Amino acid sequence: MTARRPRRRRGVLIAVAAALAVALAAWVVLCVDVLVHPEVDEVVPVDAAYVLGPVETRIEDTRAVLDRGVAPVLLATLSVDEDTGEAYATDHCGTRTELYEVRCVLPDPYTTQGEARTLAAEVQEHGWERVAVLTSTPHAARARMLMERCTDAEVLVWTVGDEPDGLGDWAKAFVYQSAAWVKTQLVRDC
Repeated sequence: MTARRPRRRRGVLIAVAAALAVALAAWVVLCVDVLVHPEVDEVVPVDAAYVLGPVETRIEDTRAVLDRGVAPVLLATLSVDEDTGEAYATDHCGTRTELYEVRCVLPDPYTTQGEARTLAAEVQEHGWERVAVLTSTPHAARARMLMERCTDAEVLVWTVGDEPDGLGDWAKAFVYQSAAWVKTQLVRDC
């Protein structure tokens, strides 16, 4: 009878390991689908565009998109010094080109959810009907979900800037964005 227990334990361990391997593979496939190949909209005219933070890694690509004349207003999240918690000035805030003006905003809280609330307030204040949100590829699906949840405007998502570089960066993005996705599902308010 004692000889059977080690075999049974070994069988249970193998079954658990196989289940974990299947779960890990499913998670990776889902992450590739949602984070590497998110739904991205065509660049078309909108009432306003909003580049999510960190803006410094996205502003040049964002300006290149807006230089096509697709939006008269660009909202840009101010960056915050991680050590002090204070927003710091950047050279793009308050600028104007012949095609669009740049307005910097400081979301509260300083999260994607805070950015969604900020966009909702701007949409309501200005009566915008269609807005674009510009962010990185791994952030696009979660940003879309939050922005659509918080605003009545049609939300388009365009990807720009800071893509993960290499397998290690993608693995970090998978872990971070997966955890943030779960939090977004659990905290369903705007």
